[in-house]
Amino acid sequence: MKHIDASNLTGMFLIAVPSLKDPNFEQTVVLICDHTKDGAFGLVVNRLLLNSFIPLLDGLDIKECVTDIPVFYGGPVKPEQGYIIYTSSKLYNPSIKINKNLILTTAKEILIDIAAARGPKKFLFILGFAGWAPGQLEYELTTDSWLVAPAINQIIFDIPADDRWKAAADSIGIDITRLVQGQGMV
Repeated sequence: MKHIDASNLTGMFLIAVPSLKDPNFEQTVVLICDHTKDGAFGLVVNRLLLNSFIPLLDGLDIKECVTDIPVFYGGPVKPEQGYIIYTSSKLYNPSIKINKNLILTTAKEILIDIAAARGPKKFLFILGFAGWAPGQLEYELTTDSWLVAPAINQIIFDIPADDRWKAAADSIGIDITRLVQGQGMV
């Protein structure tokens, strides 16, 4: 297994351990989109918020809609803010590359393209995000709240949301349903 730099987890999955009972993150997979000395920013990729974004169209001022998409819960911070993670050769402005084949944008243009069936083929529409203050994520890693794994696009885009938590843990050889965490010696 490749060494993981805990000071820069950009492009990695955080996989909640079974003992993490915070309702915002229980059984979640978080894609870390940016991680620096100033903190970390991530998006939960396995929790469905709404089956349809049609109820949001008026608020988004989108007129043409020939396709419907689910809306995912990205985290407890700024739940009104939308994000799209996607794979495509087209860059929407503004965008940041999370890794060589995964992009994050807040551009409304991509939602207009997706609604009109002109957008990228692989994407998730997410509301809200997860954020960590400087040093907070590193501390959570020392308390064994998270497993860390390389982000895999197939898990984000091709596996049903309910199966992503287990699939992400499986990708690093861990059966999350059997993971028992010790609390020291008895």
